[in-house]
Amino acid sequence: MNKSKFLKIFTDCYLIEGDNGYLIYDLLRQKLLSISQTAYNVLAEIDGKNIDSIISKFGDDITKIIDYFLKEEICFLTDSPKSFPKISENTYFENECYSAIIEIGTSTNYNYTKVINDLNLLGCQMLMISIKSNSDISSEEVLNIFGATTNSFFKSIDVIVPSSFESIFSMDFFNNNIRVSSVTYLDSKQLKTEENKSFVQIKRIKDKELNWTEKIIPTNFTFTLKSFMESKKYNIALNRKICVDEFGFIKNYINHQKHFGNLSDATTSISQVFRSSEFQKKWEISNDLIEKCKSCKFRYCCFSNTDLHYSNKKWYKANYCEDFTHVKENVN
Repeated sequence: MNKSKFLKIFTDCYLIEGDNGYLIYDLLRQKLLSISQTAYNVLAEIDGKNIDSIISKFGDDITKIIDYFLKEEICFLTDSPKSFPKISENTYFENECYSAIIEIGTSTNYNYTKVINDLNLLGCQMLMISIKSNSDISSEEVLNIFGATTNSFFKSIDVIVPSSFESIFSMDFFNNNIRVSSVTYLDSKQLKTEENKSFVQIKRIKDKELNWTEKIIPTNFTFTLKSFMESKKYNIALNRKICVDEFGFIKNYINHQKHFGNLSDATTSISQVFRSSEFQKKWEISNDLIEKCKSCKFRYCCFSNTDLHYSNKKWYKANYCEDFTHVKENVN
């Protein structure tokens, strides 16, 4: 090892501390590396330092840690550490609305085609259409829904329908509705997940209805450079999301208790509610501001739609995950 070089942590690798351990978020390769407290403290101190000075302070054994992180491509050697500034944490959103859910059931009397058109005007990118098993909607009406998405800005549409509608989702349908990325069939006897020839994920589940209460598990943790930066300032699950339940109530998420009006009221509109400060309030409640979550090492990759409440000048989640303390550490 050339002792005249400087050690530098890659700018897309972030050291994150939590009560439940220490992680390196590798944003480029979208992976997490669990490390010990010792490794965390050493890396935080030696970043940008000269190898010779590092060895002088920590001793020759420090080279074992350095070699490991060089091999893992967390660090690199350079002659000019100041030539690698930190990545900007500024966030920029191309569209007002990122995602939306509309639910259709037997009690639905709002104009869901108009809702889809209004979401399109907000630049919504991700849409979920959930048709409940008790809905009396016809096959023709289901197909008409997608007519409103034909010339839209939606990048991806997820569909949840009773298995009785499976026959209408033919290859011709998928060829004509290229924005549809997944279809989930409820109350299905044939339980399997597959990808069809149009690269649409097809799921068949036994549940008659979706359970909107999430179960947070480590295998669902995910992040990108963009979502990581967003999660440092925003609630990445609720930010720029809007939902309409089967009764026409507008919410931050389908199973939240609080609503912001009903579409049966002619004076209520999607855009009006979406742009209101009251509706957007929870968008900026990041995990760094929520009790328990703020001290978790997974706080920047945990995606949870659970409701939030404010009490005694602190933010809390309505539902918390289990404590994830079992991740094996890679460095001692």
